[in-house]
Amino acid sequence: MEMACHYLYIIDNLLDPSHVARVHLTSFAGAGTDNRPLDLEESEGGVIVSRWIADEPAPPYYAPILPFGPSCDRKQHYECRLPSTAINMSVYTPTGEGGADRPMSPNAFVNISYNFITPVDAETSRYFWFQHRNMHADDAAMSQRMFEGAVIAFNEDKEVLEYVQTGMARRKTGYFNLGLDAGAMRFRARVAKRIAQEAG
Repeated sequence: MEMACHYLYIIDNLLDPSHVARVHLTSFAGAGTDNRPLDLEESEGGVIVSRWIADEPAPPYYAPILPFGPSCDRKQHYECRLPSTAINMSVYTPTGEGGADRPMSPNAFVNISYNFITPVDAETSRYFWFQHRNMHADDAAMSQRMFEGAVIAFNEDKEVLEYVQTGMARRKTGYFNLGLDAGAMRFRARVAKRIAQEAG
């Protein structure tokens, strides 16, 4: 996908699991995506923002796919690695089988999205992505349905991020960061540090 925005705006978006509650109402949104606490991990190579949401209905994108329900445990895992690669993992388990303090359930449905963001210039990026899942590998209809749903969701991101690019280019005030921006801000700090190192 071509996106008319700076590549770090895409990273900002990918490190904010709460954006799904506002941007992806018909796909990835669901109970708990707007107000549950986030876990933040840092490494030399990147940042991970994640959280488990327990015993809530699955979002519209996943509800028809899951072999259990109507409620489930859900993990949002948003990982960005320098300079601009993201791994998003959605984990769904039957209620009571998920959680940070538990081993991965053998009944878990896992979908992983790999995202490769390539800057073209300061206002344009190319967004390459693919995804795979751990169940129903030969179900072509499911693959097509998931692909089409992802394209709709990523186009929702594209619309918002292109408005962000325009708005930030015209801004007249300083930045105002929220707690949910912590992952993005730490990633940006690591990018700035790496650029400074490479510049000598």
